[in-house]
Order: sequence, then structure tokens, then C-alpha cells
Amino acid sequence: FIKPTLVNSIMPTNVERKLAAIMFTDIANFTALSARDENKALELLDKQSNILEPIIAKFKGTLHKKIGDGMLFTFQTVTEAIRCAITIQEKTNSVDKLNLRIGIHEGEVTLKDGDVLGDDVNVASRIEAFAPVGGIAISGKVQQDISSLPKYQTQFIDNPNLKGVSQDVKIYGIVSHNLPQPDISK
Repeated sequence: FIKPTLVNSIMPTNVERKLAAIMFTDIANFTALSARDENKALELLDKQSNILEPIIAKFKGTLHKKIGDGMLFTFQTVTEAIRCAITIQEKTNSVDKLNLRIGIHEGEVTLKDGDVLGDDVNVASRIEAFAPVGGIAISGKVQQDISSLPKYQTQFIDNPNLKGVSQDVKIYGIVSHNLPQPDISK
């Protein structure tokens, strides 16, 4: 039998678990751009940060890390994440070469030293690839959360086996707000 005070002293104090909406962004075709013109690719990363970071702050999101041409954020609510993602796509769709895909999932995450970790973070990173360029892919959990909000229309994309993920994840695309339709034939 371990006393509760011992359990608390074993757990690092800089670790916190919480429920969050998790968003990944990625620039489509960035690798090819980097291979052709590294300076333009670096300029595009700066442009992405300058556009996205104020939008994220407006919707009370937290930037946890930049991963190459991708960015990882969390939000307190799914609705804030969805509204933020739509705003991002509206603001970036006319910016040359800043062709974003966005994936959003909801789940329990571990926060440690400013980073966010956990299986649900992996899910969000995997579903981003299912978004069309300029679009938003969401998990079934997120789709359930917004299903009573008719202004957000969704379309089922797939129920794939996601690499490194043991959860059963259905993927939907947001098809309202002038977002591109997902190509479900792929």
C-alpha cells in the first residue's frame, strides 16, 4: 500500500493532464518548395508565423511547437479550434504558396515543460493529411461536438488505420464556410 502523499511526490510537478482540442497545421508541397528554393521556403515559414500566431491568440490557443513547416496548437474548446481553423484558411488562401492543411482532434493530453504529448496528439497529427489543401479534417470526436451547430457542415472521409494509433478514428472534413470538398476517392 502506497500512501497518497508518496504517489504525489513521485509525479513530476511540471506535468499536467487536461482535455484539449488539438490542432496541427502543415504547408502542402513545402518539401518540394524547399528543394527548389530554400530562401523562399524560409520566408514562407516566417510569413506563416506572422499570419497564424495572432489568429491563434485571438481564439485563445496555445502554440506548443513548430515542427518543420507544421505547427501544433491546443485550445480549451473544440469550437474555438474550429473557428480558428476556418479563420486561418480564410486569411491564408490568397497567400502564394501558403497552402495549409489543418487537422483537429479532441482528447486528453499531457502538458510538460510547454510541450503537449499523448496518443490524442498523435491522432491530430495523422488526420491533418486527410484534409484537402486549404481544408480542415476533424476526428469523429470533434464532429460529434459540433454536430448540433448547423453552421458547421461536415462530410465523412474515411475510417483508416492510423500509423502508431490504437484508437478507432473516423475522419470528417468541414465542407461549409467555402472550404474545399475532400476527395474521398483517395
